[in-house]
Amino acid sequence: MLYLIFHFLLILSATYAIPQDDTPTAISLPQQQQQQQQQQQQQQQQQQQQQQQQQQRQQQQLPSNFRPAKQISSDKSTQLVSEKVSSAAHAAMMARMETLRRLQHESTQLNHPITDTSQSNPSGIGATGQLPPVDKSVDLDGDGALSLAEVQYAAFVHHGLSSNVIESLFNEVDKNGDGYLTSIEFNDIRPLVLAKAESAAQRYLQTVDKDHNGLLSLKEAQEYILKEYGIGNRDVERVWRLVVPNLNTEMDATLFSKLRRRIRAMSIRLARLIMKNADKNEDGHIDKREAQKIAFEQEGISAGDVNEMVMSVDDNNDGELNAPEFADFERIIRSRAIETSRKALKVVDRDGSGTVTMDEAKRIAFDHYGFDEKILGPFFAQADENEDGQLDPVEFAGFRSVIRSKAVKNALDIMQEIDSDGDGYINNSEAVAMARRQDDMDPKETFNLFVIADQDKSGKLDKVELADFLRLVRLSAIKFATDHFKEFDMNKDKTVTIDELEELIELKYKIDRVITRQFFKKVDVDNSGDLAPGELVDFRHEIRRFVTERNSQRPYNPNKSNDQDGTHGESTEEVRKQQFISLPSSSNKN
Repeated sequence: MLYLIFHFLLILSATYAIPQDDTPTAISLPQQQQQQQQQQQQQQQQQQQQQQQQQQRQQQQLPSNFRPAKQISSDKSTQLVSEKVSSAAHAAMMARMETLRRLQHESTQLNHPITDTSQSNPSGIGATGQLPPVDKSVDLDGDGALSLAEVQYAAFVHHGLSSNVIESLFNEVDKNGDGYLTSIEFNDIRPLVLAKAESAAQRYLQTVDKDHNGLLSLKEAQEYILKEYGIGNRDVERVWRLVVPNLNTEMDATLFSKLRRRIRAMSIRLARLIMKNADKNEDGHIDKREAQKIAFEQEGISAGDVNEMVMSVDDNNDGELNAPEFADFERIIRSRAIETSRKALKVVDRDGSGTVTMDEAKRIAFDHYGFDEKILGPFFAQADENEDGQLDPVEFAGFRSVIRSKAVKNALDIMQEIDSDGDGYINNSEAVAMARRQDDMDPKETFNLFVIADQDKSGKLDKVELADFLRLVRLSAIKFATDHFKEFDMNKDKTVTIDELEELIELKYKIDRVITRQFFKKVDVDNSGDLAPGELVDFRHEIRRFVTERNSQRPYNPNKSNDQDGTHGESTEEVRKQQFISLPSSSNKN
């Protein structure tokens, strides 16, 4: 009997921490009521503090749109009570701790140590009463709690799920309604998010599953990812192996969801690379003006259309684009590019095959930008993902994008030559001087082309607008050459050969026939032995440049007029015609 009483007292001392000295070991009923009242008052005070802190958090503004960290009170380590834990969870936690201490004490007395051997931990609360830390990759502001904005951002980055979808799931697992998720609550939302992502993958699988077998093959994945993201087949193959090692294995919706997550991550990394050059104010975001410049440079999309595109992908509605949103913005640009390529392909595809061959690609790239096969060859091979020697609409979109980028780089080099005032832009006077010097273009026609190319209506052309202006000038010159082609076709066989040009050039400009043949061979990009209108324009440019450089070595004669061909007083069209047919005057200072 004494042993049992002693054992009972030991349990009480371990459980209730019996006070020493003359402190009563039992708690009277009035004292219990008083303590209950005090606890209720403390809970009310805590609730008031929570409401005040939540109002303060809503009033504060953070650049990343996340609410500030919570202020967690510091209590004893064994009685850590955070406002992030509900009263019910706290009561369960304390009851669990009491049970463990009691069992451990009894087992110690009986020399049978015991630990928490439960295989599952529904509450997720450790024996010390502390919650596990939250996922640091999601907790962007490092406050130890996950706000709605943080969870929305993580789900948008990894799975492309919208804010509205995540808000509904968030409210479902935020049991205490404090607007934050603990690590336990976040574990509850994880499977819900994954289920939504898998459901989205299942719906999308029905679109990209070309053979309708309910599974995704590598080839089907490559076609869809190239179209959607512009990511090449080899890169897709490498990502595929990260999900399933066997290239012949087909993916169900679950595996497809994992593949989409990895591809999305790759697209966001690519988006960040573009943002580095486009983010002029270096705030880590792309505003509407920056987005307009990007869309115009890549695909010539107007500012009004860009504003609508920005609104459609601005998931957090802050008026600018972060990296995941910008990745979606790039997808829309690519979709526009493919649609434009489908229309352009109908014009370029002369054999009606529905694809573009190298010869067809050369023709359009040469006419628009003056690029020859040496330049186009690598670009064509890069765009031809399936290596069949032809470009379908999706591949043709990639080809056009690379060509446009090359044209912008060339325009930047030309800008340095013709930007007489050195302001980094081309005004109308500088544009008129260049067009007249190269193609004898009427200033009025030049101005009309200038206005078309001046997308932002600033009165000046940046490098992208200059690239478009140069393309328009070239197309105008080719049209003019086509209209007057017969003037060079001496024997009326509908071709212009070297024999028809070298005698004229030698007689009029005293240029050796060897040099003339060199220029002819240089501009005959298709090696046909005759010059098409576009090649004839380039031949004229080569001759004019040679004559100008040769004449610049002679003493300058201020008495010589620019009207060296007897065209003074004639119409601009007639002047241009005579100068085009006769090529530049050997005494022309320009």
